[in-house]
Amino acid sequence: MSIAPVAPPTTIAPIGNVSTEPKVAGTQGPDFGSALADARALEGDATKVAEKFANGDASVGIHEVMIASEKANLALRFATTLKNKALEAYRELMNTQV
Repeated sequence: MSIAPVAPPTTIAPIGNVSTEPKVAGTQGPDFGSALADARALEGDATKVAEKFANGDASVGIHEVMIASEKANLALRFATTLKNKALEAYRELMNTQV
């Protein structure tokens, strides 16, 4: 009974554009400024759709008005939640004993 020799490892092709730089803390996830800008933009869109509906535009239905309004509402609630979490973290840091 003979044992086959172990083959040398094969080379692995590079993946491509992989960044070797470390990620800076705070760059992951949404920030408050972009969340607020999104909420502001969605509120403007909701207002435009509601005005079209109020002016009798046949291409806009009540369901589109409600969808645009809810999108703006969710975006504003998300921005508010981010603000509250940031304030909570700040308060916790300020109450930390050194």
